Amino acid sequence: MALKNIRSKVLRVYPPDTNTDEVISGKYKYDELDLKKLAVHAFESIDPTFYADSQKVKDPILVAATNFGCGSSREQAPQVILACGVSCIIAESYARIFYRNGFNIGLPLIECKGISKEARQGDELEVDFSKNEVRNLTTGKVLPMKPIPEFMQQLLEAGGLMPYLKKQHK
Repeated sequence: MALKNIRSKVLRVYPPDTNTDEVISGKYKYDELDLKKLAVHAFESIDPTFYADSQKVKDPILVAATNFGCGSSREQAPQVILACGVSCIIAESYARIFYRNGFNIGLPLIECKGISKEARQGDELEVDFSKNEVRNLTTGKVLPMKPIPEFMQQLLEAGGLMPYLKKQHK
């Protein structure tokens, strides 16, 4: 089974080194376990309207420059992004633990050089997994993306690591 293309609008474009404390403040880490309640606080320190805006776009896409998700290894960071309804993140690069945490929960993380300069908030993008490219349908620009390793694709198809493992042990 091949990954299905993702097509939606860019909700935000974040700068280099956007860190996990900016995604979800550590002050919420132990106080709330319900991800829907935590999601309301996503990006609040740097982008106070993020959550409200994420609810206005169906399956929004986040775009970022380099080293997205750096900082602590807080697994709540990709979880709250997913809980906001984000369909995928397309960044030039990721902090490695954030990258793996994203796949573990079934959140597609696409690596695409130059994307932060070629996509703007509101642009419509399409991620084509079969061609390994990101198309900006608003501007017509096409960028190559780094292919997702086969095992990581299997994690996405299953909905994350835990569903994958459950499926393997049936």
